[in-house]
Amino acid sequence: MRYGLEYTPKEIMLLLGERVFRLRKEQKMSRLELANRSGVPAPTLRKFEKTGIISLESLLKLVKVFGRLEEFELLLQPNLESKRHLFDD
Repeated sequence: MRYGLEYTPKEIMLLLGERVFRLRKEQKMSRLELANRSGVPAPTLRKFEKTGIISLESLLKLVKVFGRLEEFELLLQPNLESKRHLFDD
């Protein structure tokens, strides 16, 4: 089920698993190599790539290996532009 034009949480989970799989393949990295570099067990990585299921901590460890951790730091930040009116005179 979609929420309007947005993806469902499950669809996003699957998409993220697929993206990690593709990044790993693009970098010619085996699942075992990514597991060793990230500290995420290979079976957990395999499950994530197939089902999208993973803990947030493990996901962040994987993302760090790909040099994309900063992108997660931007998530859920307060939207300062929408609150700017609070500081107007």
